[in-house]
Amino acid sequence: SDATQWLDFMQQCGLSLWQVLPLEPPQNGFSPYQCTSAFAMNPALLAQSLPVDPENAAYQTFCHNKQAWLDDYALFVILKTGFNNLSWYQWPKSYRSRDNDMLDLVRKNKQGEIEQIKWQQFLLHSEWQTIHRDANQRDILLMGDMPICVAHDSAEVWANQTQFKLDENGMVEVVAGVPPDYFSETGQRWGNPHYNWKAMQQTAFDWWVKRIQHHCELFDLVRIDHFRGLAAVWEIDADCE
Repeated sequence: SDATQWLDFMQQCGLSLWQVLPLEPPQNGFSPYQCTSAFAMNPALLAQSLPVDPENAAYQTFCHNKQAWLDDYALFVILKTGFNNLSWYQWPKSYRSRDNDMLDLVRKNKQGEIEQIKWQQFLLHSEWQTIHRDANQRDILLMGDMPICVAHDSAEVWANQTQFKLDENGMVEVVAGVPPDYFSETGQRWGNPHYNWKAMQQTAFDWWVKRIQHHCELFDLVRIDHFRGLAAVWEIDADCE
């Protein structure tokens, strides 16, 4: 209802573009640029919770279309909760390294909880698509904000470890940041892991393609923050403050 009131206000003011911060679930610091997923939406945004209906045709379609990230995200949330919110690279090795037998056991024992997480994401995406449609009916475009980097402690890094510059234990070797400039004399240490572009090239950048396609489904326009990072990005040794 708040979003509808906002769209009405925008329409009355003759505004035609709404840019929003990333909608993904933020980590403890609540920064939308450090999220536990690069695809999932923040559960705190859900307007109403409905009972899980696994037979719902739209839900089944959603799970099928979003399988590339949805299953891993649900597992990630279950395991993170089970390990007292520890970062995935602090989990026991079998879970950290995604041992198939261990993950299958989790899927079997936590089937109901996993279904609940996936259903919640279905509701969130359904609600956002309603907002998206309502905006377009008012001749308002939605612009999404997609961080160039993803958080180390995220479902995507855990599920795609070879696509990032990590050591055999899942730890970062170099982290992202910004060199010294007029804004900060000492620069900025973001702490995000860097992409292993050579490994990504071998898969035709499939992860990036899926990420951009996903955001294009949610928004009319997508801003990559910061797009400059696709050409050149600052690397800081992980041991350096």
